[in-house]
Amino acid sequence: MIDAAVPGRPQLAALLEDLEQALDRFNALLEQEEQVLTHARIDTLAQIAQDKLTASSQLEARFQAFRAFADYAGMPLTPAHLLDEALAGFDADIAAQWQRIRRLSQAARVRNASNGRLIETRRNLNDRLIAELSQTRETPQLYGEDGRIRPLGGGSAFDKA
Repeated sequence: MIDAAVPGRPQLAALLEDLEQALDRFNALLEQEEQVLTHARIDTLAQIAQDKLTASSQLEARFQAFRAFADYAGMPLTPAHLLDEALAGFDADIAAQWQRIRRLSQAARVRNASNGRLIETRRNLNDRLIAELSQTRETPQLYGEDGRIRPLGGGSAFDKA
């Protein structure tokens, strides 16, 4: 293990802590979004989408700060195993924190894709419902406003049955 006095270690630990917290918040929002989508509480979706956009911007800023640090420190960002090795060179705590961040990131990717499929399914169901309602609206009514039976092909109304 490398001493905490290693140049850059405190900054890296702070960057990773911020990144991990931002990923935790983002994952929590994705979980809320999933609950809204599965329980059809669509009225709260707009606020979650706005919160998710804000969290996504914050997360991107944290990743940019980490990328800048990695670039400054000469750490390779790709391939992933080289970055893992470079971070392990700081110490075991940094390496473990990075692995947690990778797991959180993967969980966010999976949940976000799942939520996207839920949204697409909901949209398809809504489109089908609208199409069915449109067809019903275009179908002539059997009874007129006066209670008389209307002919489906036009002509005069029949008397009440």
